[in-house]
Amino acid sequence: MKPRRHFDTGWRERLALADGTEVELRLVQPADAELLLEGFERLSPRSRIGRFHAAKPRLSEHEVHYLTAVDGEQHLALGAVSVGPEGQGRGLGIARFIRLAPASEVAEAAITVVDAAQGKGLGRILLERLMEAARERGVERFECHIQPGNAAMVRLLNRLLPDGAHEEEDDALRITVSLSSTPRRKWNLLLLLLALAAQGALTVLGPARSHSPNEQGPPG
Repeated sequence: MKPRRHFDTGWRERLALADGTEVELRLVQPADAELLLEGFERLSPRSRIGRFHAAKPRLSEHEVHYLTAVDGEQHLALGAVSVGPEGQGRGLGIARFIRLAPASEVAEAAITVVDAAQGKGLGRILLERLMEAARERGVERFECHIQPGNAAMVRLLNRLLPDGAHEEEDDALRITVSLSSTPRRKWNLLLLLLALAAQGALTVLGPARSHSPNEQGPPG
């Protein structure tokens, strides 16, 4: 029997973003397929390139199924949906992790926020909840593989990243963040990297590149 989780299918959390936008956080489920597609349509070309490594015009049926029919243990996704009289039920963002192997203590993570909701603190909120949900499932570390677009970006990341938190592999950077002992300033950097990727400034490879169709859009 699986242990009881705080972040389960019954979890709901309502909060306000920096600009007053009210959102509800919950786990992504198969019934969110239409929200995923609608949110994908609201990603700018630059955000799509940052997430999918190309100006992807649409999501396939297989991709939509993969990104919504998650098991909550190996592959977990948290979504943010708008609430209130305007924009009721529109997907604003998603954060997910995928373990590198079954029952692994290491998972790859990624965050996507639709362009209209960027810069309001939603990415940080999603990352915080994703880290909490991962810890209660026994995940100890997040990995994020970054493929910078040029040598200058590589040098910048090498200066910014703490020693031991990253290494270069085949022209990519592998970022490792401990979920149990990482100070806020360090996972703030992980959030910055994921945000840059979402805006097309650099490319995140993942999560679980060998198991999924590139990266995902938001759950709405």
